[in-house]
Amino acid sequence: MRLIYYHLSFSYLITYIFVVRGTFCLNKCLRRLKMQVPKFLKSIRYLLAAINGLFLLTGITLLIVGVVVLVAFNQYDTLMTNRFFTLSGFIIATAVIIFLVSLLGFYGAFSEQFYFIAGYVVLLLVILIFEITITILGFNLQNDATNEIRSPMLKSQQLYESRRENAVVWDDLQMGFKCCGIAGRHDWNNNRIPISCCHIDYGTISPFECTAANAYTVGCASVLGEWLGYNAFAVGATGAFITSLQVLITAGAAWLAYRSRFEEVELES
Repeated sequence: MRLIYYHLSFSYLITYIFVVRGTFCLNKCLRRLKMQVPKFLKSIRYLLAAINGLFLLTGITLLIVGVVVLVAFNQYDTLMTNRFFTLSGFIIATAVIIFLVSLLGFYGAFSEQFYFIAGYVVLLLVILIFEITITILGFNLQNDATNEIRSPMLKSQQLYESRRENAVVWDDLQMGFKCCGIAGRHDWNNNRIPISCCHIDYGTISPFECTAANAYTVGCASVLGEWLGYNAFAVGATGAFITSLQVLITAGAAWLAYRSRFEEVELES
């Protein structure tokens, strides 16, 4: 019996050492880990400033895309409808609004006032709607690019010989894309096909005549529409990526707004 008693006592001692003391050590380690949590992760100020910095980067990205697309479209402005320029203008306007909203975001971050942060979240939702709109417009314009330019191209072609600016646009288009006419070389009068419709080799000596026999066979509406569609696709893809980031940004800002209102958080001096 005494041996059993000693055995049980020894078992209780081992249990105490491994369970009680182990739990104490575990709690101590957890407290140490808790003390080592970076101040950045506990502070609304720093977290919201980081989120707002990412939001500002999305605005810079949209501004760059909008300006690049606008410059690209301006090369052939007389051959396109306002729908192309509306898209680029809307992108730039959204970027400018993002810059303004980010100012409120930084103020809300450093003031840590709930109502400013809540207003910031509401504006983030509005920006999210704008970015979804940009994405939809970009992808829709990709599919409609060729049909969208046929009518203005027809009007511009009729003014080729009477307006120099139209001639410059058409010559640049036909030489740059190696195309001729709207649907093909037969859109021009067979006796008055622009020289820009033909490839001129180095060393060619005048007189040089561009005819239906040596003119480019591809119509400019298809190649220009394809190029414009590619730019519109780039806008849509960028919009989709920015929209995905915006969802995360808005969710993070909403969570911080909740914390600033309903949780006790460490305030920064």
